[in-house]
Amino acid sequence: MTILRNCAIILGTIFALNSSVSAEQRLEFAWGHQTTRCTYLSPLTYTGPGYGLSYEWRHAAWRDKSVGMQARADFNYGYLLSPAKNSRMYDLTFNLEWGVERLWNTASGFYFSAGAAIGADGGVIYLPRNGNNPAQALMWAGATLTASAEYTKIKLCGKPLHISESIELPTIGAFFCPQYGETYYEIYVGNHSGLAHFGWWGNRPNIKSRLRADWKLGKYALTLGFDYRFQGLECNDITTRLAQCSGIIGIRF
Repeated sequence: MTILRNCAIILGTIFALNSSVSAEQRLEFAWGHQTTRCTYLSPLTYTGPGYGLSYEWRHAAWRDKSVGMQARADFNYGYLLSPAKNSRMYDLTFNLEWGVERLWNTASGFYFSAGAAIGADGGVIYLPRNGNNPAQALMWAGATLTASAEYTKIKLCGKPLHISESIELPTIGAFFCPQYGETYYEIYVGNHSGLAHFGWWGNRPNIKSRLRADWKLGKYALTLGFDYRFQGLECNDITTRLAQCSGIIGIRF
């Protein structure tokens, strides 16, 4: 009973703190141009439209708003063509992450944050014309460094306009990669050695950058912006490059 009572006191304290601090959420849609090259499937570079849907949640963890928590989910889809326009490639990727950040507010209207997150990426690149190896699986889990800046002293038609930039740098973790030419059937029947690898900037470069303008219209804000993401892999003589530049439209609430 003592343990239960102490847990209730702790949870009640956390709830009381969080009920008086700020939180925000974002729902955004991205549409732009994507380039993908995966030498496990083909030496060619495929290009075409890329689409993305993301949800972001941020919450100040203390009354003074000096520490925050953040969570994010991204889903991206590419519909790509070969240089000769005679072959099509598809890719579907997702990202889930949760982290903490240190927040700094200034009297001049600038807000800064820096922190770290843990998360996982996954997905598949699919090339139908390949008979034996039509797909490459993408799996990674690890830690990410995050940073952001925001300026809030601008108005448009009498309404606040906030300009922000955020950067994510997946730093260390583990990822999946088969041997060059190794089929997934070989993995299925028992060849499980050498599939997991230590990942860092040298063999798995990755960056995500988002520039946004939030025009506050009462309780909600209209978001317009630009999104860039790059994901690479160098392992077992396999090179994977996935880059997407997109426009963003969404709401902040």
